[in-house]
Amino acid sequence: MTIAELLSASGLPNLESELLAAFALRQERTWVIAHASDDLTSENIERCQGLFNRRRNGEPLAYITGTKEFYGREFRVTPAVLIPRQSTEILIDQALSFNRHPENSTVEADSGISIMSRMFHDFQQPSIVVDIGTGSGIIAITLALERPDLSLIATDISGAALRVARQNAADFGVINRIDFRKGSMLDPLNDLDEPFLIFANPPYIPASRVLSTEVKNFEPNDALFAGSDGTDVLRALCEGAKRHPLCCGMILECETDQVPMLDRLLSTDNS
Repeated sequence: MTIAELLSASGLPNLESELLAAFALRQERTWVIAHASDDLTSENIERCQGLFNRRRNGEPLAYITGTKEFYGREFRVTPAVLIPRQSTEILIDQALSFNRHPENSTVEADSGISIMSRMFHDFQQPSIVVDIGTGSGIIAITLALERPDLSLIATDISGAALRVARQNAADFGVINRIDFRKGSMLDPLNDLDEPFLIFANPPYIPASRVLSTEVKNFEPNDALFAGSDGTDVLRALCEGAKRHPLCCGMILECETDQVPMLDRLLSTDNS
């Protein structure tokens, strides 16, 4: 069987079958395309078909290959962490912009998804940024690479997620620049004595929301769903942040229709 015949029989879109074949054959996708007429060994056919079968059964491509591109870089992902999404790249853009010109803003990141940036207390530009619920570490690591002057703390309640994040940080050479801490909400920050900002992509999907089988059956539900209206984690995070005397502000990813409620929550004077 040739590579072309194998891909044609995969039952998958061309891009997916080519990427999976490249992964199985330990080659680049361009190589797979250029060598379409090459014959494959039975071992390589079996390896490719095994990956094709996993994908046809709904397993996300990123979990099969173990990587996902985010902000122009390839990150490791496992079923212990969410697969990075394009909307969170807008969070990075807003974080970088906020550090240059701090202001309250809300921008659309995707259909029905917004990034809200809010200042509170007597705002001052802190050098410490805290990534709450870091998952695979994409926010903290990307900020470490884009802003070498920042001090970064990354937290998560999942030890498995933190292991993925630490490995990604090591891959990108910033493991010594990020303080990884296990814990919920702001609990891991009890020892901080300097002003800090919170950046977070927390769970914000209502429990009743029907998601695709691919997402529901394979991605960690605890990192997706947050109560009946999706705001359980957002509320707790905002309430904890506004009470903390050293938290200067937050940049959050959330659903667009959750923004008014979060604004009311953060508008109370907490100085």
